[in-house]
Amino acid sequence: MIAIFAMTLVSSLAVGLLQSERVRFMATRHSIEWDEARYLAEAGVHDALMHLEEDYSWRFGIPPREFPSGSGWTYSATVAENGDGTVQVDAVGKAGEFTRHLSVTVKQGG
Repeated sequence: MIAIFAMTLVSSLAVGLLQSERVRFMATRHSIEWDEARYLAEAGVHDALMHLEEDYSWRFGIPPREFPSGSGWTYSATVAENGDGTVQVDAVGKAGEFTRHLSVTVKQGG
């Protein structure tokens, strides 16, 4: 009887520990994808800013680009005139289940 009780107790502890580690792993994975989506949105902003540095009249935007190749993670950006001499860059980064948006207002330097 004591052996069966001990086995049941140890089994219950093992299952609880495995469940706890699974939850921790999922939380870490989601945190990484959340951060990666932000980094991808920043990549979209930087890509658009690179084009604006070359030609401030450029307004084509960045179509969805996969980065790194084969990952399924993407970034894109739109570029629009604000009417007050500034340009609005809106970028979107998608990683896993997460989508992050980042907006930047740019004014041409003199």
